[in-house]
Amino acid sequence: MYENIRAAVVGSINKDLILNMEQVPDVGENLLGTTYSYANGGKGANQATALARLGAKVKMIGKVAEDENGKTLLENLQNEGIDTSCIATNGTSTGLAVIILDGEGKNRIVVYEGANAEIKSEDAVKSIENNSFDLLLVQFETNEEVVISSVNSAIKKGITTVIDCGPAKAFSLEKMQGATIVTPNESETKALTGIYPDSEDNILKASKTLMDRSKARFIIIKLGEKGCSVWDGESLTLLPAYESNVVDTTAAGDCFTAAMALEYLKNGDILKACDMGNKAGSIAVSRMGAQNSMPTYKELFK
Repeated sequence: MYENIRAAVVGSINKDLILNMEQVPDVGENLLGTTYSYANGGKGANQATALARLGAKVKMIGKVAEDENGKTLLENLQNEGIDTSCIATNGTSTGLAVIILDGEGKNRIVVYEGANAEIKSEDAVKSIENNSFDLLLVQFETNEEVVISSVNSAIKKGITTVIDCGPAKAFSLEKMQGATIVTPNESETKALTGIYPDSEDNILKASKTLMDRSKARFIIIKLGEKGCSVWDGESLTLLPAYESNVVDTTAAGDCFTAAMALEYLKNGDILKACDMGNKAGSIAVSRMGAQNSMPTYKELFK
């Protein structure tokens, strides 16, 4: 079990609007959808939920507004057993994501940052410095300054630090030297390095570039249905994905990151940890929604 692991997540908290349709419209095209629904999301909240369902003690550091979405999102995190005492509630509006799912379960996501863009670096750092954590997870759905200061604070304290590089954007990795793991997906790898990881040679080139820039201990590239790659500075390992009936790929990467991080903290074996991440991700994609799709410890180890 992972119940002795104390984890902090600095990141986004969003309400998701999910639109289902057989195909995504082209510019100027008007198509009928099949269904729509609302869900709880945000990459930070997704990862916090994944960690909590796997048994870790989780504190979420973020921001919402005092609106209906903010209230329901906070209640949902609390119902998952997540400590929300470091979530500010004075944002201008709670974050929103619109997720378009096509007939193959592949997604396109548009995010309105709202309160997520208003998190203060000093508040995030204070939360990290004033608490005891074994693990810090961050993503790129908050301001760059918040991510950098949070990571550097955790590194200084010797906390295992995992940087999930989503969503895809250019980012100053050089300002965060020595994180434990940097883990982008394919499009995020392209945004950070200019190299799309569509071959073993390109995966290696991108991994070396990411390690040179970040000085991270491990570079793990999430390769979707192909699994993931692991670069430790000496050798590249490709780990295949688990077979799954894909329904919705939303938050599969968040699920992977959380399970991988916990397993690495538990046993120190990065390959075994990434295999566990692949397994968790395969469960997540078989279900609709973001946080709704996260597996429990019992489901992962049955």
